Amino acid sequence: MHNDKETPKIRREKMRQEELKNPSSSIHGSNLADLFGGLGWRGAGILILLIVVGGIYLLLKFNPPLEIGTIASSEDNKSVVIGIGNNGFREVQILDVSVNNNEKPLETRLQVSNALQGFIITDDYKSEKGKKFGFTDIDEIAIKTGTSPSSNYEELDNGTASKDDEIYGVSVIHNEEINNVHIEYSHFGMTFNDTVYFNNY
Repeated sequence: MHNDKETPKIRREKMRQEELKNPSSSIHGSNLADLFGGLGWRGAGILILLIVVGGIYLLLKFNPPLEIGTIASSEDNKSVVIGIGNNGFREVQILDVSVNNNEKPLETRLQVSNALQGFIITDDYKSEKGKKFGFTDIDEIAIKTGTSPSSNYEELDNGTASKDDEIYGVSVIHNEEINNVHIEYSHFGMTFNDTVYFNNY
């Protein structure tokens, strides 16, 4: 009588032979080369492009370009200035500034000063003293790249700062004490938000 029973070793060998005949059905045959081979060169190009764009998006999203520097206020906290700079790849545009519980402040301006002059805290942007600090509407000036406050502080410390080193400060005046300032800005078509606190609760 013929014995049809197969040993486990024979069964394994038959399965291995089948996998070699049909590599695409084997789990061992699916790798990155197979994936790109199945997509074709156009599909592979689109996939690579999506990976690159996704990587840039995540890099920007988790590394916001706006850097906060000087934080100063008047005695009653109704007039404040926040030094800002851009350590990103492109210019930053301030979109909106609000205070406390998203309230619109009485006045908001952007100071465009230099590293040697610094900023001014004032409740009158049009005063003779205020005119020296280049107050302008927040939507008229884009924050240039390479203007991070930490770099300006370093240049001031080692004596290489000059009047050519442009610095930016968001100046806000409100009719109540300012506890925090919300800055909304855009960079590479993406919108970011930063909140600066003046009082610790």
